[in-house]
Amino acid sequence: MTRRRTAGVAAPWLLATATLLAADAIKVTPLVVTPDRVFASFAASGSFDEDAEAVMASGLLLTFTYTVELRRPSTLWFDATLGRATVAALVKHDTLTGAFQVSKMHDGKVVWSERTEQPAQVRAWMTEFEKIPVASAEALEPNGEYYLQVRLHANPSPRFSIWPFGRADGAGRADFTYIR
Repeated sequence: MTRRRTAGVAAPWLLATATLLAADAIKVTPLVVTPDRVFASFAASGSFDEDAEAVMASGLLLTFTYTVELRRPSTLWFDATLGRATVAALVKHDTLTGAFQVSKMHDGKVVWSERTEQPAQVRAWMTEFEKIPVASAEALEPNGEYYLQVRLHANPSPRFSIWPFGRADGAGRADFTYIR
């Protein structure tokens, strides 16, 4: 009797968790490996929701920080991290003129900035990144298994977490085999 009750309670929880994770998914698109660098592209369009739009419309600075990691799966406890990059997109709405100032940063340095009055363009600029350099290709072994992990943290965060270490506001992963 206890097993049935546990399964009955766990099944809706798992379904709700799967639905939540699907909404927060980041689509990691093709990895580009040149002879000297590993690059990654990704899109997190589902992460720019009503809460993010409300923060943006208020005139507060909205920041999406993405942590991109190249990892090698391990049979031990932790996977080895071969490379890491941090990119961010920031938007500030000027409530007097109606314009949005969007900037992109890579490892703490501004690499791009633009103004627009189109909210759809802001959404794309905040959630899409192309060819982000992640690691040196010299660290990769031929025919080795690797994965690229992308995590998003929004500030101010639209979600409340009781977990003491925080929780990513979105995540995505792409597995690949390095063939040389």
